[in-house]
Amino acid sequence: MEHEIKIIPDQKLAVINYKGPIDDLDILISKLADWIDAEDVETEGDPFIVYYSPRHEVNDGDAVYDVGIVVKEDADEKDMIRVVDMVEHKMLCGIHEGPTDNIMDTYAKLVDVAQANNYDIIGSPKEVFIKSIYNCDNEDEFLTEIQLPIIEM
Repeated sequence: MEHEIKIIPDQKLAVINYKGPIDDLDILISKLADWIDAEDVETEGDPFIVYYSPRHEVNDGDAVYDVGIVVKEDADEKDMIRVVDMVEHKMLCGIHEGPTDNIMDTYAKLVDVAQANNYDIIGSPKEVFIKSIYNCDNEDEFLTEIQLPIIEM
């Protein structure tokens, strides 16, 4: 699996902090998209999810996660949506291709890369929806970038 180290610069994020079924993800992304349209907010990149519950357990019940997108400037917060600052950080990144049924295999490969290169994973994983149900009809064409926050040991 190909991987890369990315330095993510300081960013402004629009996020929804949530505890509930992962099936609510569609509703949350819709709320975020409606807010973007209503507030006329400029975005950069694709929507993402950050898992605070273990990724492999999210379908077993309530999960704790953030849904968000990078925004270009400050915007008015509304309801569940908060605008926050994220400081520059380093990520180990890899692309998962296709449906997410077997995404844990891609996670395992990234963890192997981290261990082989003495990277310490220091935070929650992030999945960026490059091609997903939100912009692609064929699951076989889905692209999800997995980002693991790291430091080099």
